[in-house]
Amino acid sequence: MRAAQSKLQRLLVFMGSAALFLSSCQTRQSEVADPVETAVAPELGVEPNQMKSVEPVSGPVAIVPLVKSKKPTPKAAGIFKQADQLGARVTEKGDGVWLIEKGERRFELREQSRQAILNGTVVYLNEVFAEKEGNFALSDSDFENTLCPALDPPEIVLRSKTVAIDPGHGGAEPGSVNRSLSILEKDLNLDVSLRLQKMMEENGFKVVLTRYNDRLVPLEDRSQIANRSNAGVFVSIHFNAALNKEASGVETYLLTPKNSASSNDDVIGSSEPSYRGNQTDLLNFELGYRVQSRLIADLQRVDRGIKKARFKVLKDLECPGLLIECGFLSHGKEAPLINTPLYRQKLAESLSHSLTSILMTGRIVSSDQ
Repeated sequence: MRAAQSKLQRLLVFMGSAALFLSSCQTRQSEVADPVETAVAPELGVEPNQMKSVEPVSGPVAIVPLVKSKKPTPKAAGIFKQADQLGARVTEKGDGVWLIEKGERRFELREQSRQAILNGTVVYLNEVFAEKEGNFALSDSDFENTLCPALDPPEIVLRSKTVAIDPGHGGAEPGSVNRSLSILEKDLNLDVSLRLQKMMEENGFKVVLTRYNDRLVPLEDRSQIANRSNAGVFVSIHFNAALNKEASGVETYLLTPKNSASSNDDVIGSSEPSYRGNQTDLLNFELGYRVQSRLIADLQRVDRGIKKARFKVLKDLECPGLLIECGFLSHGKEAPLINTPLYRQKLAESLSHSLTSILMTGRIVSSDQ
């Protein structure tokens, strides 16, 4: 009997110990969910409090991240707002490149640069495209005088179909010189201008030259000749030279807008007044784009871009005006090319095509055509 009681007591002790052991091995679900949630969340790129856990029926706990709607990055707010005003679309291409599109016009910007590209043609901004106050945006001047006419071309409204052609320099002022080829810029300017005059007259347009021979005409008189002739368009013909013998290509200059820096200057000309020639800033840009893009396509030269400067010959114009640097007399290969009549003929033909297109599509607001 005692032996049976002793066996029963030992059995009861064993069962109690087993129950205690099993109880110590049990863990509440809340003790598992928090550590797992915290560990998984950083790998998903979200904070732990943005995670939701699904109550398990069986098996491990399932973790589901909260999804947030995408928004433009803060640095893009400025340029998005500017493009939106024009009904244009902005795409951040990566590597600091931004593309703004509207219709057939594509305007490409690069961060920390003054150089942009409009449908393949180089355009110089008035200021560097950079981050200001937390976001990227064009300066007010570049928005008004570059992006607006680039994406929303202004209507071509001219006071006549008369073309004023200005052969740069002349007389005692030779301009650029290439002594090895014995060529003077003033002679080349006049040669191209006379060729262009003939072509434009054959196309039915009235043409006025600021000089017809080798004489010096004061800069202020050149714009006055265009104004007195009621010219609809003014084009000043030049050739370039540089100490850097590698410099080559074609560039087209517009009058610098008020409160803007010229392309070869980093200082904003805030003290500069608004000149008479600034009344046609938007038209100047459209004409400059058409002329420069056509020259590069026709001549296959280096595209040095549409630039801005406060050239005296452009300041007092009453019509849209451009100054074109048609190549470098200081370049070893480009200078001999410029010295050939064939190149200068092609140059004049390209200008004739651009100007004819502008005059034919333009709306005339004066009776003198």
